[in-house]
Amino acid sequence: MTTTLPARASRSGTALPRWVSAVLPVLLLALWELAGRVGGSVYLPPLSKVLGRFARDWFPDVIVHDLLPSLARFAVGFLGAAVIGIVLGLAIGMSRTLDDYLRPTLEFLRALPAVAILPVAVFVLGLGNAMRIAVIVFGVVFPVLVNATAGARAVRPERVDAARMFGLSRVDIARRVVLPSALPMISAGLRVALPIALIMTVVSELVGGQNGLGFYLTSHQQMFDIPAMFTAVLVLGVLGNLLNAGYSAVEDRVLHWAKHA
Repeated sequence: MTTTLPARASRSGTALPRWVSAVLPVLLLALWELAGRVGGSVYLPPLSKVLGRFARDWFPDVIVHDLLPSLARFAVGFLGAAVIGIVLGLAIGMSRTLDDYLRPTLEFLRALPAVAILPVAVFVLGLGNAMRIAVIVFGVVFPVLVNATAGARAVRPERVDAARMFGLSRVDIARRVVLPSALPMISAGLRVALPIALIMTVVSELVGGQNGLGFYLTSHQQMFDIPAMFTAVLVLGVLGNLLNAGYSAVEDRVLHWAKHA
């Protein structure tokens, strides 16, 4: 019984036509338009009204004033967290001593909700870009760090021993042996961190912002401009999907060997 049910579920999943996945979003958008027109609620404007507002406001004013600054903070925060997480994760994965020293502190910090750091970051760093990037880095770094650590520990010991026999230093072993072997795990961590970075970008812009998608969202919420709010939500949804698709394409191209290993 326990082995039959998963098999049936798998056969059922593969039997679904691929067009179903494309039809469902279209159906949801059509339901949104219908509900907005029939319901007449100010809290749920029709999709056509939201798209009209998007076309009127976003090109190019909102894109230049809000979208591009958010993307810049997202990129700096994500890349900074990636570098910190990979370097620290590889070091911890290669050294049990370092792991013993840092684990209690890192476990404490990892357990903190990233959003809870926002008030502290405001007090310490003010309301500028440094605070917003620090919040993004804090939210993103731990998924990368944990996966980099696990990837480094999964490296076969004989590879490391062989590298030592050839006289490689610890830095060279990390760069030429451990890092390539840990790349699939690191990439999985980066994939998890990608949507978190987008979320933390918006969260960091909710307080004391002068621009950015989070600022745009809250400022129009305070003005009770519901269609404008929905344009920001739509843009964030599309942006998240584009980032994920772009990362998947890069991952497939760079790490194609890992899928056949």
